[in-house]
Amino acid sequence: MGKEFQINKYLPVAFLYFFFNGLFLPVGLFYTSILCPLFILWLVYNKKGNLLLWFFALTIPYVLIHLVNGVVIASYLKSYLLLFTVFIFCCCFYVVLKKNNNMGVLFQQLTIWNFIFTVIAIVLLFAGVGNEIWYETNLTPGAKNISRLKMFTTEASVYSLMMAPLALFYYLKLLLFRVKNPFLIFLMITLPLLLSLSFGVILGLFLSIFFIFLSDIKLFFVKKKLPRYLLLLLLFLFSSIVILIYVYPDNLVFKRVVNIFEGNDSSFRGRTTDAFYLGYMIADMKSVLFGAGIGQIKELGLQLLTNYYQHSYTKDLITIPNVTGETIAIFGLFGLLVRLCVIVYLFFKTKVFSNYYRLALFIFIFIYQFTGSYITNIPEYLIWIAAFTTGFHEFDKSAIHKNGKLPHAIQ
Repeated sequence: MGKEFQINKYLPVAFLYFFFNGLFLPVGLFYTSILCPLFILWLVYNKKGNLLLWFFALTIPYVLIHLVNGVVIASYLKSYLLLFTVFIFCCCFYVVLKKNNNMGVLFQQLTIWNFIFTVIAIVLLFAGVGNEIWYETNLTPGAKNISRLKMFTTEASVYSLMMAPLALFYYLKLLLFRVKNPFLIFLMITLPLLLSLSFGVILGLFLSIFFIFLSDIKLFFVKKKLPRYLLLLLLFLFSSIVILIYVYPDNLVFKRVVNIFEGNDSSFRGRTTDAFYLGYMIADMKSVLFGAGIGQIKELGLQLLTNYYQHSYTKDLITIPNVTGETIAIFGLFGLLVRLCVIVYLFFKTKVFSNYYRLALFIFIFIYQFTGSYITNIPEYLIWIAAFTTGFHEFDKSAIHKNGKLPHAIQ
């Protein structure tokens, strides 16, 4: 991970965002939102204040439509303001990416600190404390009171999504570059992900790397020993599955996979098919084409979710845990179409396919948007921005294949 530990000037804000953004704050409120005025001043200081105009240009037409269709004003304004603060922070991240040609130092520092906190979290778990960083959940039928690592985020899936850019960055480094201490790096990235038990993120990471190599068979031969390592890994995974089948067939992974295929995993259904259906039904209460408006899911969804799940809900518990389903509810089918068209346009406009890391980010978050996240989820937007912003040049296809030589990893 580099010979010297250099302090990146953006580390304090990155540290706050990654580890403590919601600590001691009400659910849904973050320090990045509270500090929004300072971020606006920073954008103006860097002569990027014009980015603010994009938010209003994109949202005002929808605001007018939603007001005509009818909304609860207080909820609408509150959610609109929250969405604005998310936009501001994302603009700051975009400017940082454009100004900073080497994010590797920042990624290194976040990874090291995250591993240190993970070790501390494990000690606290065995000591019977640490309720702020672990939580027990009935992950799937037949698996009760399972501890999942979430650090100081709202839930494990959010924490693991925040880790995804770091994981892809270092997994690709391990696969494509000569790096020191590869096993330590792999442990530092993989252990926190496994402890989060976020199957959606882990599967998304695997699929993104799988499709990267599938898109360019030459990558298998960038490192001479890579095919051998991959074969050993496949043999290890196959052997592990066979052993688990005979020795521990009731393990957590098998239980969840079986429950998903049998339709008994309520978490998986809630984040996929249920989310699409409920999002459509909420939009239909106002306009299938343009949606019900931001902040209106809680206002309109109480009776709908109560009847659908046959369970008593309060307004605070109403949510659609899937950003695609939530987009349908808030902005309608037209909003979903706009979202997908913008994604496809930026994919080709920014030539995502020319850089393996950016392409991996794109594949990961494109898949993940149909299985989770929410409309004000900062980690999701940061991944999109990183995928669409020119940078991470060590992963450029031209750099990887230059002269057929394997480059050293850039820290």
